[in-house]
Amino acid sequence: MRDSGQVISLADADPYEIVGEAVLVDYPLRLWDRQQDHTRELLREFTLMLAGARNGTTHSPPARLLELARTFDERFGPLVESMNNARQAELDAGRDRMDWRVPLMRSTSAILQQVDEVLLAVDEYCASGEMLALSRSPEQIAFYAWVMGELRRQLGGGPPVAWAGPFD
Repeated sequence: MRDSGQVISLADADPYEIVGEAVLVDYPLRLWDRQQDHTRELLREFTLMLAGARNGTTHSPPARLLELARTFDERFGPLVESMNNARQAELDAGRDRMDWRVPLMRSTSAILQQVDEVLLAVDEYCASGEMLALSRSPEQIAFYAWVMGELRRQLGGGPPVAWAGPFD
């Protein structure tokens, strides 16, 4: 309730307010590092493609991924940087896994849906063979599915389930 006694509606709620936390148990740091490299390659190639094409296509997978990355950087830049620094510090210390705590926001479900849609389109685009960057490996796809599944499960109140895949 507000001080005035009015009930706060969901429309008044900040969609980026942190409402909880997920714990990704045994988060595989080397796999995360490889995924980061893959994402940087895609972003670099997509940036070059769009700069060269300048055809006004804004709904293509490259444009959608670049827009998503820009939005994440603008909205969550300091938070993402802090989380990446923590993971990198663990990796630099020689660890291959960590229990990674991820803040959950009121809008987490909608954000996960948007990320799913964009990455599915990017995977299909990469598989078409029009790029130098390769599609995600089966290992990267399994890692992504685990992360998204854990965030959704814990957002719904379920317990954490540790990563059961490889750590190297």
